[in-house]
Amino acid sequence: MKKFFYILGAIFAGFISGYLLLSFVILSGKVEVPDLKGKDIVQANQILKEKGLYIRIDGQEYSDNPSGTIFKQEPPAGTKIKAGREIGVIISKGLRFNVLPDVTGISYEEAEKRLQESGIPIEKVIYINSDSHPPLTVIAQRPEPNEGGQAIKLLVSKKQKEEEN
Repeated sequence: MKKFFYILGAIFAGFISGYLLLSFVILSGKVEVPDLKGKDIVQANQILKEKGLYIRIDGQEYSDNPSGTIFKQEPPAGTKIKAGREIGVIISKGLRFNVLPDVTGISYEEAEKRLQESGIPIEKVIYINSDSHPPLTVIAQRPEPNEGGQAIKLLVSKKQKEEEN
């Protein structure tokens, strides 16, 4: 009978010590989530690494924040979570212009002027040969007119070579 109580006591002591150890690990491993808003991905990763947390990129969206910086995070700053968890972030794509002007059919010089006045950066210009468009004329644009975007790409006709005799 004594043997039975010793075994029962050992099992009970095991449960109690397991419970206390688990409680200690869970409670002691909590860290406060830092504010990552406005940081670039490298800075944010370093900050989280120092706290024993990991970064997870959940996507990109247009925002007022500079392109490439974090503007949303989950869980929010100040939340207490266990070390080793991931913090989901949304990266800013920068401003989204509500409406891009139509610059097709005009000279590249005029298109560049209009876009600069509107504060819209030209991301890329591709020059192609075209017999049906005057030299240095905008043939197409991406995004299309009246679509949103943060920059514009233009397809422009090349200067035509002088004909050789």
